[in-house]
Amino acid sequence: MTVDDRSHAPLVTRARGRAYGVATQPFRVVTKDGVRLSGDRLGDGPVALVVCHGFTGWHRKPRMVRLQEALVPWFTIYAFDFRGHGASGGRSAFGAVEELDVEAVVRLARRDGFEQVATLGGSMGGIAAIRHAALCGGVDAVVAASTPATWQGHATRAVRRFTWFTSRRPGQVALGAIGVRVVRVWEGAEAPIEVVGRIAPTPLILVHGRNDHFFDEDQAWALFRAAGEPKRLLLSSRFGHAEDGYDPAFAVRIAGEIRRALSGDAGARGGS
Repeated sequence: MTVDDRSHAPLVTRARGRAYGVATQPFRVVTKDGVRLSGDRLGDGPVALVVCHGFTGWHRKPRMVRLQEALVPWFTIYAFDFRGHGASGGRSAFGAVEELDVEAVVRLARRDGFEQVATLGGSMGGIAAIRHAALCGGVDAVVAASTPATWQGHATRAVRRFTWFTSRRPGQVALGAIGVRVVRVWEGAEAPIEVVGRIAPTPLILVHGRNDHFFDEDQAWALFRAAGEPKRLLLSSRFGHAEDGYDPAFAVRIAGEIRRALSGDAGARGGS
């Protein structure tokens, strides 16, 4: 895949980012293909959790900050801006190469001495987390929320709107105004459903809202069926899409799921 403007683009500071209510340590990493990423580390838990935002998100978006802070009692959080977002360089490829971003942050956590590292991603972040675990490996558990199984075939209004904004110049200009820069040519990559089976035996936790306005519930079931054991599918009638469902109850639930997965208790084989 050709990804342009990837090397040393000036960093863009995202306006109106939420300030953390806990102590943080900023970090910078560089991906294997030369993209500079910016993030924050918070907490001092025994397990590192790399938190991956969705498209048009950034790690200091208010709901992302609240989620990260809610997870601090159990983890050390590594939160960052994906390429083409916020304070990181490069251009977004919608998850097609963002596994390199996840890999750079996972490597940082390993260098910091963590023996257990998990990833948590929503929407585009979920694509990146799945592709990273499948193609790069090196993590101990994966959580993917609101993640499509395929690149194409989504008939929802939200996806049609997304396609317009990302494929047409006026939409790309509008995205640039909010700090999002996308590739000019998207050549695709393996879809999540094509690689998810390679994650096993690393535990995989899939989360999806039955009221997701981007991707139908069938997408979650397709991923679940294609994945190897251990795996778990969590469905909710009132979750929405990705950060829509990132409330304190979700943080407690997902922290418990990750901890059980890391302890070797992968849980049920079906949905719940």
